[in-house]
Amino acid sequence: MTSPTTPSVPGSSGSTPGGNGILSSKDAMRKEAVDRPVGTVHIKMPTSGSTGQGSGPGTGTPPGTGGLPPGETPPGSPPGEDPPTFYGEPVEGKFCFVLDASGSMAGSRIASLRSEATNTIGALSDSDEFDCMSYGTQFADSTMELWGGLQPATDGNKSAATNFVNGPACNPGAGTPTHRALEKACNIYPEDLTKMFVLTDGAPNATGSASQILAHFPAWWSKFPQETVLVCICIGGVGEAVNFMRDLAACDDSTGVFINRP
Repeated sequence: MTSPTTPSVPGSSGSTPGGNGILSSKDAMRKEAVDRPVGTVHIKMPTSGSTGQGSGPGTGTPPGTGGLPPGETPPGSPPGEDPPTFYGEPVEGKFCFVLDASGSMAGSRIASLRSEATNTIGALSDSDEFDCMSYGTQFADSTMELWGGLQPATDGNKSAATNFVNGPACNPGAGTPTHRALEKACNIYPEDLTKMFVLTDGAPNATGSASQILAHFPAWWSKFPQETVLVCICIGGVGEAVNFMRDLAACDDSTGVFINRP
């Protein structure tokens, strides 16, 4: 089956000024999503002088805030305070980090992940609930979870999470078992999840191919309500990885977000 034509990611004709854009599928009304993504995906890419903070197309607000009017604070945020961000995407409520710890993440990529995650975790409020999962074929079940469920962002739990992302659980190892990681994350985290952050630098090469993930993921994701946001972050990736993560974000046919950090 032929996939619909989509604009290229960086500098495409479908991009809007500031680096944001919308990818849409002619199959947007389809819900079975067997072999190709459906719906729309918000794209965030840093521009010259940008911090990477984007906004939802045509709304003036970041994707995932429910289209709140300008000046209105999302639920869970203290008045007058913006929530922390992870690669430019607001982080608050109930969420999980699904982080690539494969061998190709070594060097500047894992350093970027650790710096970003450490800053984000340190700024969480005690009303937030979260968990961290890393994935790589060096782990017995291809994944490593901090708790295996959401925990409140107490000082002690934030310290444990900081140690997780800076310790052996995120040391770059072998293959990239994205299929297993996504399947497990969708299974163990609760239906009232606010956001799932998925980060990688490469295309899947263990436990399932990119095409298998795109075929299976809609069924896994269907347990979550329409408000749950899938945030797909590709850092330092080549074209194959960028295309996969963009297409994965499009599987969330209401609020999916794709962030590309070369």
